[in-house]
Amino acid sequence: MKESITSEVDELKKELEEYLQIRVDLVKLHVAGEMSRFFSSFMTKTVLLYLFFFVFMFFSLAAALLLGSWLESYALGFAIMGGIFLLAALIFWILRKQLIERHVVQRFIELMFPKFEDDEK
Repeated sequence: MKESITSEVDELKKELEEYLQIRVDLVKLHVAGEMSRFFSSFMTKTVLLYLFFFVFMFFSLAAALLLGSWLESYALGFAIMGGIFLLAALIFWILRKQLIERHVVQRFIELMFPKFEDDEK
C-alpha cells in the first residue's frame, strides 16, 4: 500500500515538473515572439519617423520661405513658422498623457503579462 502511494506521488511529481517545464517554455516562446514583434515594429516606426522628419523639415522650410516672400521678410516667415512649432510643442506637452503615456503603458503590460488560450478556462 505504501509503495503504491509513493509511486503515485513520484509519478505526480514527475508530471508536475514536466507541466511546469512546458509552461516555462511556452512563456519563453511567447516572450520571444512578442519581443521580436516589438523590435521589428520599433525599427519600422523609427525608419518611417526619420523619413517623415525630413519631409516635414523640407515642407517647413518651404512654408517659411513662402511666408517670408509674401511678407517680404524671410526672418518674419521663419519666426512665424517657429511660433507654429512652439504652439504645436505646447499642445503636445499638454496632451502627452493622453497621446503617449497610456499607449506605452498598455503595450508594456501586454508584453510583460501575456494571455494564453488556456488561461481563460
